[in-house]
Amino acid sequence: MSQRYYSNVYWHFTGSPEGVDWSLARCPKDITEQGAALEPEKGAETLCLILESSKLLATCTETITDGLSTDSFCSVTDIPLKDLPSHSPYYGKVALGFKAKAIHESFVPVLYIPKQNLPAVKRLIPNPELQRMASELFGYGPGFWEQQGMKMLHQAEQNKHEVTEIKKEEVGGFLANFLKITDFDSDPRNTYYREREWRCIGDFYFDKGNIEAVVAPKEVLPMIREKLAELEITETSVLAWEFIEDA
Repeated sequence: MSQRYYSNVYWHFTGSPEGVDWSLARCPKDITEQGAALEPEKGAETLCLILESSKLLATCTETITDGLSTDSFCSVTDIPLKDLPSHSPYYGKVALGFKAKAIHESFVPVLYIPKQNLPAVKRLIPNPELQRMASELFGYGPGFWEQQGMKMLHQAEQNKHEVTEIKKEEVGGFLANFLKITDFDSDPRNTYYREREWRCIGDFYFDKGNIEAVVAPKEVLPMIREKLAELEITETSVLAWEFIEDA
């Protein structure tokens, strides 16, 4: 078999840091700067809740540009088994693997694109800093300060700044739900490109036959195996995270 850069098992990690503002996270490094990935026990608890509900919740949105965001979605990745550890600093060490057929029916791979490559238009606007200062002067009341504020607004008009605005009418629409804004970089910490994300808009409902595997650290495998047995999920591979790291 030739070397593969993708997997036929699609993985959903359950250990993303709590409270991350994803609109500020344009690369993996931005995630860890806001918080650490969850401990395995919390990740395993989340995985057990997913198994009980037979549903991945659409709890994520992507901010494309100011005033334009995707609909809520859930996501998986098709990175090969050997590369799962590269995800762990950002998304934890607990993951649920789905069969390809189930994912292909509901998910679409994202398009990675830097913000500067979105369709945009450049235009001149009055100097925003002078406008802000004029507004403060108006707050002092009528008379002298109002006159000074008017002069400053005139200066703002004469001293215009060039801004680049995204053409929302061209970016928006259904396909915008599958845009992932990130720069490209040789350092994997500085780009999402290597993550190979697939998205489902809205919640993803699955049955136990769609589950291919579970990976988690040895310390939480008893909890997960107990839940699998309780739900009569018997044909799923259960792998220790340590095995993947050492293989």
